Parts: sequence; C-alpha cells; structure tokens
Amino acid sequence: MSLYLDRIGVAYGRRPVLTGLTAAALHPGMLVGLLGANGAGKSTLLRALAGLLPAHGRAILDGTDLFTASGAHRLRQVGYLPQTLPQASPLLAYESVLAALRATRPDLRDATAQAAIQGIFDRLGIAELALRRMGQLSGGQRQMVGLAQVLVRQPRLLLLDEPTSALDLRWQLAVLENVAGQVHRDGAIALIAIHDINLAARFCHRLLVLGQGAVLAQGPPAQALTPDLLNHAYGIDGRVEACSQGFPLVLADRAATISADRRL
Repeated sequence: MSLYLDRIGVAYGRRPVLTGLTAAALHPGMLVGLLGANGAGKSTLLRALAGLLPAHGRAILDGTDLFTASGAHRLRQVGYLPQTLPQASPLLAYESVLAALRATRPDLRDATAQAAIQGIFDRLGIAELALRRMGQLSGGQRQMVGLAQVLVRQPRLLLLDEPTSALDLRWQLAVLENVAGQVHRDGAIALIAIHDINLAARFCHRLLVLGQGAVLAQGPPAQALTPDLLNHAYGIDGRVEACSQGFPLVLADRAATISADRRL
C-alpha cells in the first residue's frame, strides 16, 4: 500500500489554493510532515484527501482513487483529525471514542472494541480521562481524546491537522511518538500538518513543504530543509544545523523582506 498524489488541484470558489500538487510516492510506515507558511494549503490538502473539499487530480491509496471512492470506503480507510477540538459535550471521553470506533467497525464484538479503546487510552497516557465528561476537559485534553478517536480505528491513512496545537511540549512529544509508533506497527501512512519545523524534523520520515499551490521541497528532513527553502517557503533568513544527536535543527535569524503577495 502506497499513497500517490498526482496533480492535485483545490480551489475555494474562484481562488485556487493547490494547483497541480504532485509528490513522490509515500510508503507504509511513513510519518510525513506537511510544512509551509499560513495559507500554503496544508489544511486544504488534508481536507481534500478526507473528502471534505472537491478536488481534481488523483490521490491513489492502495490502488483506489480517494477522490472517486465511495464515502464508506474512505471512512474505513482514512482517519481525519481537524484543527477544531472535539465538542465539549456531556459524553464521557470513553463514549466518544467508542462512537468513533463503531462508526467504522460496527462488526467488532464488544470485548474487542473495549480492549481496543483501553489500549489506545493507555498508549496515549490518558487513561485517567476515560470516565470524565468531554465538557470537563481542557482544550489539550480534548485534543488528546480526538486523537484517540482517530487512532483507535487503525485507518490505513491518517490525516492529522495540527494535532499538537493545544498541547504543551511533553504532550507534543507523546503525540508524535505514538503516531510514529502506530504507523510503524500497522504499516499505515500519516500526513501531519505542523508548524513546529524542528519537531517535524525530529519525528517525520519525510517532509512535504508547500507553497504557491504546489510542493516546494520534499524528502528526508536533512535533505528538504535548506536556508534557501526557509527563505522561499517562510520568508525568513535562517540556518539548518545538526544537533548533538544528528537531527537537523532550524535556527531562524530574522524575518526577511517579502513581497506584498506573500504577506498575510
């Protein structure tokens, strides 16, 4: 199973966001970081792959084009976590995860479903939240429960839109460690939109850096991240150095002068 993104285009009305986006094949076990400035199309790409936005081109997963697949097929194969936090409802956190699992796997026996939910709560380190109501949880805690809702389904393709945005550093590391572990165990693929370049460089096998409607750079972090790329994609003057463990580390020195069409 691999994912092929071929000439993908997405527009909001008459305003194109992605125009002919193509990427090298993404293979099982890969955690792929989607990087780029605000408005580069990271969330747009994830929403299109999840079937929430009309798109043209092809997104081939295991021989099936996600853009033409049935809703039922996509629901089973794809797990999408949006930026918006799960609703602060009266449901118990356990019940919200059970509902997500039953939506795609109604065939599971109760004991099997319960074991899967307990396992994901334990792996994420949030077992103490299971019997608390969603309305009693902080934003970061609800974000962790939202991640559990996606991971418990064991989809073939994980689409995670800024899953660490409401979390402190310890939980950011826990999220990325768990997602990397799950895609390795299941032979799945994860695309994760993330603003922290150094976290992406530490955990992701490959980076896709978006800008101007397409892929500006792709490849392993040490290959994709360069000073020229940082200037082109983010409008900064920066350096890429190796940390003591050999991972690339981005150091931003200053905001570069950018043209009017690249401003927020």
